[in-house]
Amino acid sequence: MSLAEIEKQVAALPVEERAALASFLLHSLPEPDHHVSDEEVSERVRQVKEGEAELISFEELRRGVFSDRAR
Repeated sequence: MSLAEIEKQVAALPVEERAALASFLLHSLPEPDHHVSDEEVSERVRQVKEGEAELISFEELRRGVFSDRAR
């Protein structure tokens, strides 16, 4: 079965079942290779507040991720 076929079948599931499947899949992934410390989070918040960094929307992040995958 191809990924496209699985996606089509999953899209037809009720919302609750899709959410349960999404949770299962996310929990089945390995832990990330990196750790973000509280200090790093604080520094990034400071950068945003002081205009040194710019926030992007989830949709912008998603577009960037998928455009990187297409390469």
